[in-house]
Amino acid sequence: MRPRMLRGRVALITAAIVAFAIASISTVTYVSTQHNLRAQLDETLLGGWPPPGAQDPAAPKPDWADLCRAVNRGRPLQRFLEGVQLLKSDGTTCSPAGVDSVTLVASDRTTRAVTLRDGYTQSGTPVRVLVGPVGDGNVLVISRSLAEVESTLNGLANVLIIVSLVGAALAAAAGLLLTRRTLAPMARLTGAAEEIARTQDLDLPVAVSGRDEVGRLGRAFAAMTGALAESRRRQQALVADAAHELRTPLTSLRTNIDLLARSEHTGRPLGDGQRARTLDRLQVQAEELGDLVTELVVLARDERELEHADVAMPVVVRQAVRRASSRARDHEFEVESAEWRVRGDAAALERMVLNLLDNAIKFSPAGSVITVRSAPGRISVADQGPGISPEHREAAFERFWRAPEARSLPGSGLGLAIVADIAAAHGGRARFDDPGDGRGALVVVELPG
Repeated sequence: MRPRMLRGRVALITAAIVAFAIASISTVTYVSTQHNLRAQLDETLLGGWPPPGAQDPAAPKPDWADLCRAVNRGRPLQRFLEGVQLLKSDGTTCSPAGVDSVTLVASDRTTRAVTLRDGYTQSGTPVRVLVGPVGDGNVLVISRSLAEVESTLNGLANVLIIVSLVGAALAAAAGLLLTRRTLAPMARLTGAAEEIARTQDLDLPVAVSGRDEVGRLGRAFAAMTGALAESRRRQQALVADAAHELRTPLTSLRTNIDLLARSEHTGRPLGDGQRARTLDRLQVQAEELGDLVTELVVLARDERELEHADVAMPVVVRQAVRRASSRARDHEFEVESAEWRVRGDAAALERMVLNLLDNAIKFSPAGSVITVRSAPGRISVADQGPGISPEHREAAFERFWRAPEARSLPGSGLGLAIVADIAAAHGGRARFDDPGDGRGALVVVELPG
């Protein structure tokens, strides 16, 4: 079975609500009208009570037997002859000739006060009945037909039913029209989402308009597809750059391995010196390849994989300096660290500081001093190397970028890119600043405290 569209469901719900409202109003109108008409009929019946002489001792007592006579012109009881019966004290019943008598109930003969009730005549006509004592043990029964009331109520019921049905139909049509117009942006957004899912093209434009919930949803969807497209472009660029950068160390590894394998297969072993140099090159190249793979894994991590803990930055700096000094014993480290904390990932922050130190070690001469300063919101690393020209300072944080004078040095060109990525993931940024003494390079990372 085909699923019901949202606009159809909304129109159906709208029609149901309107129909319920109209039905409720119609019911209240019908009940109120019925009550008013019956109240008017009761007032008519009570307006003629008591009969002349029934309750006034000074007035001449009417002859209640006149009710049973066919001719009663000019007598006081004339106005009661329509639908009237007399229940005599002797148990007999008297009514004018031609009157359709009311079907009596047991309580009618014993009544001691005026009573109103519904009833039926002998012919089955519904009537409103007034029963009241008139003295000497006699009881008078007066009735009025409910035919006019029922006819009025039936006509009103037919009108209310027609109004309810027409109102519900109009509400459904109006609801369908309004929801179709209201949900038109949603339909366009759905079409765009289906097209993106079909083609996998995240660059397809998404039309967004309005400031309502649908407009907000459209803008959120457009922002999401834009973020996904940017993430895909970054991944593709990373894969392409990684493939390019991995080609050189892999080629060098293969060349040296082929050299060793050929010497073994041909029975012409390499000399001790050449073999040692080849093995040293293999070891260095394997380490560089391992470092490159590690850096690629760090760059490929999503920001959502980072922890969000309270990190003490002096501890992070101290651990990073200890690791850097263990592999750069010919450099001195001058550390100034104040107490401050950052909300983030301790391992990632330590990796960021370590990359700054490795970069400074690589470009600093042996025996030079590397200065590390850590203060609330700021970490800086200064070296005594050749520095970097101002026009290259922004490009230095791009992936696989290497300064022209540093392309012969070992490294992948990912160290500072990782620094920039980790700083951005923590709400900060990395930049080069002018060193105070004009020598070397000064890298500054700003982080929200």
